[in-house]
Amino acid sequence: MTELRWGLLAAGTIAAHFAAGVDESKHGVLGAVAARDAGRARDFATRFDIPKAYGSYEELLADPDIDAVYVSTPHAMHKQWAIAAAEAGKHVLCEKPLTITAADAEEVIAAARAHDVFLMEAFMYRLHPQTRRLAELISSGAIGEVRAVDTTFSFDSNPEETARLGDPALGGGGILDVGCYCTSLARLVAQAATGQDVVEPSEVSGMAHLSATGVDEWATGLLRLPGDILATISCGIRLNREDGIHVFGSLGQIHIPQPAWIHPLRKPGVSQIVLTPAGGEPEVIEVEATQGVFAREADHVAAHVEDRQAPELTWAETLANLRTLDRWREAVGYGRSS
Repeated sequence: MTELRWGLLAAGTIAAHFAAGVDESKHGVLGAVAARDAGRARDFATRFDIPKAYGSYEELLADPDIDAVYVSTPHAMHKQWAIAAAEAGKHVLCEKPLTITAADAEEVIAAARAHDVFLMEAFMYRLHPQTRRLAELISSGAIGEVRAVDTTFSFDSNPEETARLGDPALGGGGILDVGCYCTSLARLVAQAATGQDVVEPSEVSGMAHLSATGVDEWATGLLRLPGDILATISCGIRLNREDGIHVFGSLGQIHIPQPAWIHPLRKPGVSQIVLTPAGGEPEVIEVEATQGVFAREADHVAAHVEDRQAPELTWAETLANLRTLDRWREAVGYGRSS
């Protein structure tokens, strides 16, 4: 497995989580961090004992000692800097969503292909043992024929988050920020149930409460997936709801009260999957994660960097999810002011 020297493009909260993950990883080291403010980059570098700090992203991309770049800028800037990183010959791990639209993602993928670099969208929850166990239970027929899935991810943003998430020019709104997990999870369930590598819904509908700027503050969608699996997906950035996953089948149901994307499950520890057979008693399945999810993510990139794609988060997977998000945003009228 390749050891990667990481450069961080942006020095925000999620970059801090990833930096700690690289420190915990087996095959990654922190080489540099860049921010628009050089002082902020230096403070971040001191915090995580990173040897180099840059006051521009261009300087980091020009550093010959950096192998891979983690892009965690606001959503609307992902395309620009993921392409710039590929053009600089750096491998790319880019926060979700990879881009604002599927069309933009195709341009990023084309750049990765043209410059022969690794590219992965950073859906860290897909690598968590809990998510893998869920897929195994479904594909093994533990609840029979899967018929429906419900999933929710929402929060009430603080003023700093609201400034970013309320701006359509930055890709604001709940669908792109957290609804993307819901579409990804629903599609994963259908993939496990049908045995297909990548699936997309045949129908997408939805409703949302839009802000004065036209971004979705809370939204619900309905997907018709292969196998006639119906998925209800809900998200929000101005609404506290109970996060969770329910999968319903002909022989029972699965409930995950704390999905792998929530903050407590980012660290090593034990999570639960509740399997209830039809007419039977609930069985609690404990799933242990021996490594933090961001460390797992960094090591996953190292394991597959020579393949240029990661098997669980292929380019086809990213495009299918973004096309679904495009359709959900269109269905709710994203961009229309209220």
